[in-house]
Amino acid sequence: MSFEDILLTIISRMDGERYKHAAFHLMKGKRSGQTLQDTEYYGLHPFFGMLPSLSGTDFDRAYNGLLEKGRISESPEGIVRLTMAGNERARALPDSRLNGWVYRGKEQVFFSRLSLAVQSLSHLMSGIRGFLPVTNDPAIQQDVRRHLLAALKTRSPDDFRMEMTHSLEQSGMDGERLSRLVARLSGNGLTGLTWTQLSELSGLEVIDLKAEFVESLHIWLQVIENGRYPLLSGFAEGLRPSSPLTGSARKTEELYRKGVTLEEIAARRGLKISTIEDHFIEIAINDPVFPLGRFVSDDCAETVMAEMNRLATRKLSLLKKKFPELSYFQLRLIMARAGKEESDGNERTGESDRAAEADHRA
Repeated sequence: MSFEDILLTIISRMDGERYKHAAFHLMKGKRSGQTLQDTEYYGLHPFFGMLPSLSGTDFDRAYNGLLEKGRISESPEGIVRLTMAGNERARALPDSRLNGWVYRGKEQVFFSRLSLAVQSLSHLMSGIRGFLPVTNDPAIQQDVRRHLLAALKTRSPDDFRMEMTHSLEQSGMDGERLSRLVARLSGNGLTGLTWTQLSELSGLEVIDLKAEFVESLHIWLQVIENGRYPLLSGFAEGLRPSSPLTGSARKTEELYRKGVTLEEIAARRGLKISTIEDHFIEIAINDPVFPLGRFVSDDCAETVMAEMNRLATRKLSLLKKKFPELSYFQLRLIMARAGKEESDGNERTGESDRAAEADHRA
């Protein structure tokens, strides 16, 4: 799937309720309360953090391409909607095999380790001890050195090659995609292709190649983690985050579990109330037993959820008009829990309008 089609898929799930940069922040993996809510509400976990280094130029090029092709439209306020042509295109697209929520850019660590290992083994098999490594990252070099030294005591370079071959065959990726994936690897007498070189050779745009590359690594990693590939598994260690929460949100959670109030947490940490509220939203999204009742009654939460379903919206500004007695924070918490429940059931989520809350706070 091209980058443009991935963007169209994301827009199709947020259809008519978000601005264009919601998709941009999502693909970069911005750890804000708003973006995390969007991920949960709309079931966009596969695309979260898929391209942390995505440039605004590449994003705008794809976005404008969708506008020019008549697949999306933008309201005067900047809200993005699918057109009939866009809806038809989105329905025809295959399911993505991205797994951004799990790896969040760490698949690049796996590939850096793998690249250095392949380069090292290639030179070792040729009897060459000295070479210029493909990465100067000391952490990557240390990981590869440690794993290879331990593995080569009982295994051979050919065992490594066989694991790579078999796992890639099990991935189900077609030959052309596999060729583009391995073309990025370097070995003795062979330098991996740059994105520009690969683009010229394949006829694909660089941004499309990068998106495909990330998805290919996610597919491959899933095979490695689910199979018996001890040599490759060593290079996949530590890729999954130990906690879905950001470091700052974890600190807020620790204080909250000790009985410290939201206001006291903000004072102790020297942070704005709005920042601590974002942390609570993040906690509510990730904690299946978050005590929502401490912030809003169960009856009230059920009423809001029912209205959300009736209106078929997750737009905070609309819900605020319906429930003026509730704070934006209370509404966001309710939507966070609603999104979690729906995501657990059918991976369908909703949205909130952060701009409306910003106006309120101003």
